[in-house]
Amino acid sequence: MLRRWSALFASACVLVGFSACSGDDGGGGTGGSGASAAASGSAGQAAGGGSAGTGGQGNTGGGIQFDSGSGGANVDGGCTSSTAVGELKPANLLFVIDRSGSMNCNLPSDGQSSAECEVTPVPKFAGKPTKWELTRDALKLAIDDLQLTGNVSAGMVAFPKDTTDCDVETTPNVLVQTLDATQNTALDGFLDFITPKGSTPMAGATILSYGYLLAQLKAAKLPGNTFVVLLTDGFETCKPNEINKLLNTDVPAAFNALGIRTFVIGAPGSENARALLSHIATAGGTAASTCTLPTAPADWSQCNSTVPPAACPTGDCHFDMTTSTNFSQDLKKALDTISGNVLSCELDVPAPPAGKKIDFDQVGVRLNASDVLRDDSAPCASGANGWQFSPDKTKILLCGTACDDAKKPNSKLEVVLGCLVDVR
Repeated sequence: MLRRWSALFASACVLVGFSACSGDDGGGGTGGSGASAAASGSAGQAAGGGSAGTGGQGNTGGGIQFDSGSGGANVDGGCTSSTAVGELKPANLLFVIDRSGSMNCNLPSDGQSSAECEVTPVPKFAGKPTKWELTRDALKLAIDDLQLTGNVSAGMVAFPKDTTDCDVETTPNVLVQTLDATQNTALDGFLDFITPKGSTPMAGATILSYGYLLAQLKAAKLPGNTFVVLLTDGFETCKPNEINKLLNTDVPAAFNALGIRTFVIGAPGSENARALLSHIATAGGTAASTCTLPTAPADWSQCNSTVPPAACPTGDCHFDMTTSTNFSQDLKKALDTISGNVLSCELDVPAPPAGKKIDFDQVGVRLNASDVLRDDSAPCASGANGWQFSPDKTKILLCGTACDDAKKPNSKLEVVLGCLVDVR
């Protein structure tokens, strides 16, 4: 449902850094808290849980003064209102990339089947691109796009290690740092350095990536939302006995305890791993909303690379590109989709002034001095256009054009808490 908030803003009459409203003198405001409420990680495309409510009541005049940039409160006619500057949450991405020997093959759509590639992991057609060349180029374009948006940190690790068949790096090849021109150059240089070789220690690489991110989070070096982007063209071939630990312990712990969401891209060649990759995406909080999660086999090793894909369960909860006829285009589209999700359009709901609590029906959002509509008609990813609460109401999610506009340079966001309620 769309709701216009002009009435709320007229009644609240609050703008950060300005004396608002004309008319009779009212109660002078004191600086309010702009601190964020504690929040757990929730998917950027989550459905809004806010109730409908009505426009604000209360303040109809008076001189309201706020500390510049820090929010504040006014009391007039029994209604206390507060405004805080909204800040989009930064995004931290760690790309976990498969550089195993099979990435050196041509695409199945170009005439080299995955079965042929498993036997002889070299390009069948010298004049056609390899999976690695297409992956490398798509990643470079995605990283360029992420840099342009700002507010992003990124790093990368490839598996297996360059000097071994099954070992993995304990820390990323390129540490997660602010994605500026220098970091972009470092990521591009690392991608250019890679030559596909070795097996597929996917479980170990992913588990150690979580360990690195945990250490960074404990050191308060990753403010905002944190993501892993796992890209592979195969099944775990080094330590299949680690798969249950990965699925049942590490991925859900990263998501539920640390708020790390894991996106999964299955390149051509990952036919046997479709069920596994869908389970990783689901446990990592990024499953497609319309997907059907397959039943996990009793023994994941039954789906290794020597088993016909038809004998393994399928899954569509991840970005499955095993049947893609244009891998380059579809990979770029998947990376764009991931970028759209991680480039946060989330704001923490501001903490109310001391002694007050929030009436969630009296909350509004302004973008560049214009009211933003509240839209609870659908989740952000399903066509909502405006703002809505996260299900736990600790965050405000911007959807559609509101999200696009908020990401533009120099955009100014404000969150208004109208008619705050006394804590009793």
